[in-house]
Amino acid sequence: MHTTYANHPVYLYTGGRPVDPQLPLALFIHGAGHDHSVWNHQARHLAHHGHAVLVPDHPGHGASGGAPLASIEALSDWIVGLLDHLGVEHVALIGHSMGSLIALEAAARAPQRATHLAMLGSCVPMPVPAVLLELAKID
Repeated sequence: MHTTYANHPVYLYTGGRPVDPQLPLALFIHGAGHDHSVWNHQARHLAHHGHAVLVPDHPGHGASGGAPLASIEALSDWIVGLLDHLGVEHVALIGHSMGSLIALEAAARAPQRATHLAMLGSCVPMPVPAVLLELAKID
């Protein structure tokens, strides 16, 4: 599924099924340097077993346009804004690694919206090796 949000194209994987607004919605959030494909199996399973599923590529990742966002706060604002744009009122937030911190921050910023929160591979603080930070600057 494709949409335009904040003047940039956004790709959202739906697990191979159309999003049914009558079903509970799960939003999967990928970590740094990844895209929606890290959640393909989990998203597809839920989409075929009673849930609506959205797995967005963050700005500058995968098939989404725009510049990558530089902070957890900016990414969580983007997620909450995307949910507003899509008209999503209630959602289970599921994040891995950096995506778990984005999910936590999004739940804190919009607690009335988050029905569930699943954080996988999480730690605070989340140290990032210097070599990865340098590579991020050139890629």
